[in-house]
Amino acid sequence: MSAPGKGKTVLITGGAGFVGSHVTDRCMAEGYTTYVMDNLYTGKSENFAHHLGHPRFHFVNWNVQHPYPPQIDVVKFDLVFHLASPASPVHYQNDAINTTLTCVNGTNNSLKVALRCDCPILISSTSEVYGDPEVHPQPETYHGNTSCIGIRSCYDEGKRCGEALCFDYERHHGVKVRVARIFNTYGPRMVFNDGRIISNFLVQALTGQDITVYGDGSYTRSFQYVDDLVEGFWKLIHSDDIGPMNLGNPEEYTVLEMAKMAKEMCNSDSEIIYLEATQDDPKQRRPDITKAKNVLGWEPKIKVVDGFRRTMESFKARLEAQHSATKKLYVQCNPLLDISAHVDKEFLAKFKVEAPAGLCTDEQKGIYAELEKRPDVEYIAGGAGLNSARVAQWMAQAPKNNFVTYVGSVADDEYGSTLKNQCEDEGVSMALNYSTANPTGSCAVCVVDKERYLVANLAAANDINAKHMDSDLVLQAMRQAQFYYFTGFTLTIDVNHVLKVAKHSALSNGTFTFNLSAPFIIEFFAAQVAQVLPYADIVFCNDEEADKYAEVAKWDDIKGNTMAIAQKVANLPKKTTKPRLVIFTCGAKGTVWATPTASGTVDVDALAPEQIVDSNGAGDAFVGGFLAGAAKGKPVEESIKGGNYAARVIMQHGGCTYPATPDFEWSA
Repeated sequence: MSAPGKGKTVLITGGAGFVGSHVTDRCMAEGYTTYVMDNLYTGKSENFAHHLGHPRFHFVNWNVQHPYPPQIDVVKFDLVFHLASPASPVHYQNDAINTTLTCVNGTNNSLKVALRCDCPILISSTSEVYGDPEVHPQPETYHGNTSCIGIRSCYDEGKRCGEALCFDYERHHGVKVRVARIFNTYGPRMVFNDGRIISNFLVQALTGQDITVYGDGSYTRSFQYVDDLVEGFWKLIHSDDIGPMNLGNPEEYTVLEMAKMAKEMCNSDSEIIYLEATQDDPKQRRPDITKAKNVLGWEPKIKVVDGFRRTMESFKARLEAQHSATKKLYVQCNPLLDISAHVDKEFLAKFKVEAPAGLCTDEQKGIYAELEKRPDVEYIAGGAGLNSARVAQWMAQAPKNNFVTYVGSVADDEYGSTLKNQCEDEGVSMALNYSTANPTGSCAVCVVDKERYLVANLAAANDINAKHMDSDLVLQAMRQAQFYYFTGFTLTIDVNHVLKVAKHSALSNGTFTFNLSAPFIIEFFAAQVAQVLPYADIVFCNDEEADKYAEVAKWDDIKGNTMAIAQKVANLPKKTTKPRLVIFTCGAKGTVWATPTASGTVDVDALAPEQIVDSNGAGDAFVGGFLAGAAKGKPVEESIKGGNYAARVIMQHGGCTYPATPDFEWSA
């Protein structure tokens, strides 16, 4: 028996997403030549990886807001599923303007394809068009109770406008529209930490976090398993009904009932806690599916408890797979090539080098050429974040160019080539912007006995830009990573570059780590620090920087009490439900750590003064060692021990250098 779709072609916008990927599976199974168009904002390439290489499968990386590309315009489609749009509050509120444009421009562009091809098009609308309903359950004839100015309006009103476009295209051009109003849907491939009830509860229950209920838990929702929704889509697009058509499960549960179900099904020790209700959150949501029953002969077949169990098993397997592998690390900072040589005090006086570290002045610019004339000159890839990236690769002993990706800006010059080649030889993958305005940044390292004086010329390091941050090279690194590390020095360029990655980490359930880095960052870039900290899952600094933070925050009662400061930072407001970990290095006194509910100190194996060659890179090395452990899934205290070991090794070498392999064993 031939497949129903044999010889036919389908376009699926948003086909890499949670729902879209299941529609993609159905279309491939039915024999269609399948074009998936997705910009992977919330979609994942792994959702369609099993179709890659199949002659009937085609993927087009594209944002539906823009006119569709030539490879779409030349294809005659038999069906169109327009499913592209962020669908959870976390995602659509994070980028509200683009959410509205996706709902409106994306729908318009898809309708143009259906008009050109004279084919049916299914538009995914939403139960959110009913707003906070005053009619219960909600039939298609109910016009809703929405706010056009609320924080959810980008999605609610965007979808309502998308529906308006559909029916105008049908009235004026005869387009075969099929409008589906989707109620809460769940199942495998949901994005972790997307803010939806079932995904949040399952991740929290499976990982032992508190299960967070917003409000008192009395709000109600209905939940349908994704397979039932796909069947409803299939029946609707092959019917003559233009919609709108409610597709949902009329089984109704309170939010608290779902929290208890997650706790029980996962056999979890998690506590259920109550947080303030979110703005404009509907109190009741349940579909009237009389029309779907009568017109399509459709109703959900999978009971909530059965679908919940399937979803839990899928989530559990994904979490276990993530835990067993070394997670990829994304590092961003200002790369510099260290030019290091031994000098005398007359050399320092000649170039007016007085402070242990500072930025290059006009009268100091000749210092680099002078250092290069020294017989013992060394060139070492540097910059705080790059030091951490290199040490993380060394401590992890991961396959080269498969663990750490470093993002920064250099120039296409000799310094830039030296820096890049050295890092890639060590195994760090480099995602670099090439400046045409400035040379590669450099740091003069003037060694006088055991003292080091640093003169930094940031140059091209300052030239990282939005275009590079939006490049495929950087976006791919962001998508592949699960850990993200930024130093505070990145705030001196553009806080938006940092926030872009921080928000991505929050949406993808990554771990965003941030180093306060220096007292002047805390003092003079306090506004930028305040923007970034709510996204920080792990915060690093030393005890001097901790005191400066307490001073700026006016925590006068705990200034000087490193543990109390760590605990207070751990409890600062946060954008995600993952508890924040704070780590303060305190030299030989031990390393302090704190979460909102626990704290401790890890002892340091101190060096004798005569063993110390260079202490400048100790903090960077600590972070690299810690991140190597964290990426391997090691406990906090073991990761800290790895960080302490790395710092100890670096302090016994000049610059950020180390032996070929670490003499440190991670637990099995």
